[in-house]
Amino acid sequence: MRTMLLIAALIPLPALADYSCNFNQECYESETCAASDFTVEVRNGEDKLVTDYGTFPILAKRDERDILTVFVHSEGAVYLLSAGPRAARFTAHITDGPQSITYLGTCEKVG
Repeated sequence: MRTMLLIAALIPLPALADYSCNFNQECYESETCAASDFTVEVRNGEDKLVTDYGTFPILAKRDERDILTVFVHSEGAVYLLSAGPRAARFTAHITDGPQSITYLGTCEKVG
């Protein structure tokens, strides 16, 4: 049993990648989308989502070959990031109102 645990401990695990996302379109509620320059970083080693407006702990994450989904809850808002190989969406659901903002862009693995 001890030998198996030692062997299992020596098997390398796949490294979790960090992501850098850039969103060039912002869509507020039912208004026409507008140009934006909004960035998001997913720091897997820290389990943090870093935005232009703050750093938040990640509550749930799915990081697979072609799928990245991140869920974050902060004071007054809930955030969802969904990314694939060609596109990404970041949505903020703000409890005051309520209101929502959707960002359209891309994410790439870094590091």
